[in-house]
Amino acid sequence: MGKLLYIIGMILLVSCGNNSRTSNKHRGNDSIYTIEYINSISHSQPKRALALLDTIEQRNLLKMTDVNGLRAIIYHNGFDQTNVALKYAKRLYDSPELREDTVTAIKTLKMIAGLSNQNSNFAEALKYSNEGIALAHAAGDVASEATILQTAGFSLSELGRSKEAIDYIDRANRLFTSLDNGSYEIRMNILYGQMQKLNIYLGEKQFDKLEETIANVRDAFVMLSRCDNLPEGYLESFKREMHYCLICCYTEMGMRKEAAENYEELMKLPHTPNTGKMAAPYLIMTKQYDKALKEIREAKRYFIAGRDTINNYYIESILTLEEQILKGMEKYREALAVAEQIMVVNDSIEKREKLQKAQEMATIYETADKELQIVHLAEKLNSSKIVLTFAIMLLLVAVVVIFVVVRYNHLIKLKNRAAVATIDELMAAREIIGEVMENADTREKKKPEEVGKDAIEDIETLKREIEEKKLYLDPQFDRNKAVEMFSEQNIRTLSTEFNQAYGMSFPRYLTSLRLDHSLTLLCSDENMNVETIATKSGFATRQTFYRSFMERFGITPAEYRKMKKE
Repeated sequence: MGKLLYIIGMILLVSCGNNSRTSNKHRGNDSIYTIEYINSISHSQPKRALALLDTIEQRNLLKMTDVNGLRAIIYHNGFDQTNVALKYAKRLYDSPELREDTVTAIKTLKMIAGLSNQNSNFAEALKYSNEGIALAHAAGDVASEATILQTAGFSLSELGRSKEAIDYIDRANRLFTSLDNGSYEIRMNILYGQMQKLNIYLGEKQFDKLEETIANVRDAFVMLSRCDNLPEGYLESFKREMHYCLICCYTEMGMRKEAAENYEELMKLPHTPNTGKMAAPYLIMTKQYDKALKEIREAKRYFIAGRDTINNYYIESILTLEEQILKGMEKYREALAVAEQIMVVNDSIEKREKLQKAQEMATIYETADKELQIVHLAEKLNSSKIVLTFAIMLLLVAVVVIFVVVRYNHLIKLKNRAAVATIDELMAAREIIGEVMENADTREKKKPEEVGKDAIEDIETLKREIEEKKLYLDPQFDRNKAVEMFSEQNIRTLSTEFNQAYGMSFPRYLTSLRLDHSLTLLCSDENMNVETIATKSGFATRQTFYRSFMERFGITPAEYRKMKKE
């Protein structure tokens, strides 16, 4: 069951002062050089916002606390570069001037705690959250204290300190309740807090506390539904999330009746792309695998069509459920294919994260260079100081680049080792599944109307001939050759029947056999070059072998052989 994460500590934009802090001598035509204007374009025009900030810094139109706060906002809202945003937020917080501005200090701590959570640095998030809680409490800012308490509760739950997390969330809910004036923002936070507690108790399997918390969730939802100013569509969205949350709880507790009631309530709501995945836990519990598979694949189609699939949410909310359903249906080959998809997505996530970190590093270098130029224009540094400073920056950049390269190579090595271990585990699992499938009655797993008895026997005979005689080692062996072995077949019917029988296309099946054979050759003969292995494994060209190997395993044949040898 996927995690029900509700990130309560929303990252608030830092309002670094007010109009009175902006120099009045540049009003009128310079109205674009204001906090309000730059804040308004931080999402839609981040590059323009940064360019305006450079001009502001050169003209000394705003204090550096304002500039650093705005840079943090732009890099978070416009570029989604949390590391760079965190750098400027910390620079803002370290400014001595901020000690005199409690309101901005509290907002800055909120931002730092939220950004640290986004970077999965929960210990740092907790540190800044506690500092923000103390500062907000001393200032009498109850709303900010409650918000930061919820953020700290999320950090504590991720650190495995569930008891403390519950205490923080309860304190936040008491404060929000004291502020309840009927606005949906306050009541929404109360509902989120109760759902967060529900998630913690569910993860800890504290079923005795779940029922009380479930009642609190329902009460909080009723209070939210009574808000007059609730935006259109919000109530249905919250109701859908609540029933999904309760389905997961009741399913985990084995309370079928209650799970069924919430399932029925969920299905009464307007159908959305997420409805299928929300209903899946109940359908799996009641072994309605066919319906569950239909729902999850519909959600999968919507997800692929409208969203980025290279993320952990896609793995947890779609692929993991699909694999679980297929295993319940004893469709092990299809389940294995989904497991391979999960592995590919995980590899893609790692590559994207490395690229994003590299881009953030480049941005840090770029901003450092801009800051040097601004300092030069403002203070009119002499040429010797510029040369000295530039030389120091180059040296620092060189040191950092060397460190990054060494670190990157180390990570690649670790990733390759993990890939080799995963390949070995995958091959072992494939052998086990193969034995199970050989002993199973294929006719029980396929409906007669999908694949006929004669077709099954023909396909099984063809598959047995290919594997026993190793026909796939012939680069010329393809569907046409296979059809010649059975004159009553044609390419179209062979592809259709093979795909229905084994859940994969015939060419993909041949490629899989050839790749499995190449693994054996790579490990058995160190003197055999990769091109020879490609030929002996049945690949027409070395390039085709490399491309197929990389697509399936995420590393090159040479890297695999090297890691196996080590």
